[in-house]
Amino acid sequence: MNRNKLSFKKYLIYLKILKFKINLFIPKNTIEFIISHYNEDFKYLDYLPENQIITIYYKGNKSVIELPKKNLNINIIYLKNIGKEYHTYLTHIINRYENLSKINFFISASFINLKDRTRNFTKIYNKISKIKKEKFNGLYTSEDKFFLFKKEKEKLLDPKMRIFNHTTSQKIMHNMIPSEIFPLDNFFATYFKNKKLDKYITSLNGIFAANKENITSIDKEIYKSIIKEYKIPQRDYESGHYLERLYPSIFRLNEK
Repeated sequence: MNRNKLSFKKYLIYLKILKFKINLFIPKNTIEFIISHYNEDFKYLDYLPENQIITIYYKGNKSVIELPKKNLNINIIYLKNIGKEYHTYLTHIINRYENLSKINFFISASFINLKDRTRNFTKIYNKISKIKKEKFNGLYTSEDKFFLFKKEKEKLLDPKMRIFNHTTSQKIMHNMIPSEIFPLDNFFATYFKNKKLDKYITSLNGIFAANKENITSIDKEIYKSIIKEYKIPQRDYESGHYLERLYPSIFRLNEK
């Protein structure tokens, strides 16, 4: 087995341990896993706890879906395939704004298939497994200087970012629908006037978790204004890639 496969296996083993810890020590239904699912299989459910809420937003082909084994904590909601996970997350936040779960863990279903996403998921999963022992500010990102015996490189955020095309993990290039407000720092300042823009990227791949209070620190109408931009199925949006880099800045509570 080569080094990459060994490294990936290390994460999967650790995920099983973290799942056990959450099942054993975190009160039932404290966490809700909000999953943006296209046509992936449901293998990722093997790594999620049975005592928490799992909400799957399914954007794939209904005729080929193979439903997971019956689990009272799993709820599947069908959505049109508009945008990527950012559209899914905004939909969930808007529809559940008044009754969000205590901790909301946002992930895409491919997190278990791609090493970078698996690593970022593992970092946040690890933090959440410690919520009864450690104090957090209600935002859980993949920020770690050192994780599982590996030093992590910090990535600077480009405030003037524009992105006009994107190559997926399947090596397919998509042309973006340009953001109505650009570049990234102007988009952020327009919608999130009272928030501070982070210097570093700490939660790529659309994977992060936030307490209810962190999400509702933003007025519901702001989320509704952003999602209006996403209308055309099977297309990707530049502003969605802004959001992917901005989640920590958006959901971190301002220091008093």
